[in-house]
Amino acid sequence: MIAAPPTEWKSARWWQNRPLEERIAWANFPPRWKNAQYEEALISDKTFNHIAKFLGGEVNGLFLHGASGAGKTPIAVSILRDILTNKPVSGRFITAERYVEMLKDQFDNDNELPEMYSMPHIVKYLKGVFDVVVLDAVGQERSTEFSQHEVGSLLRRRNEDLRKTIITTHLSPTEFVRRYGDRVATVLEDMTITTVS
Repeated sequence: MIAAPPTEWKSARWWQNRPLEERIAWANFPPRWKNAQYEEALISDKTFNHIAKFLGGEVNGLFLHGASGAGKTPIAVSILRDILTNKPVSGRFITAERYVEMLKDQFDNDNELPEMYSMPHIVKYLKGVFDVVVLDAVGQERSTEFSQHEVGSLLRRRNEDLRKTIITTHLSPTEFVRRYGDRVATVLEDMTITTVS
């Protein structure tokens, strides 16, 4: 039986040393894509090579962009699962919309996450503890100054700390920088960028 996620603060090393079953369970994979697999035959050679470059540690992130329904999310989920399965690392999946909602709930609750969140420190874990984070559907969250600042801040912080991030978005790299600010351009420079079609 999988233990409940911790409610007290835990270090990066603690997360890395959890059994595989716990790391997989706590990665928060969306039920729809829980068993997704990316297959070389189903994606372009260029995308496959970009994924290999990311998995090989040559770059700090992976930027998957393309139209809705192209398969970005299942690819990102399967990559994260592969990483968790083959390395002693921690990881988490979250949509940009849920991340922004979580921050608003925290700000509305005296900078504490309400009890409905199973991990009271999840925001800090996403920013600076989890080794790999999938930030899904970036650009589909409501476009406000707050959301643009917070998403950009998360990406910059993780990049500065050399923590790996996989972004899925319908935005092109140029549109992405236009929306989240010039400072995220340096984040994209440390990523491998590929179009999923």
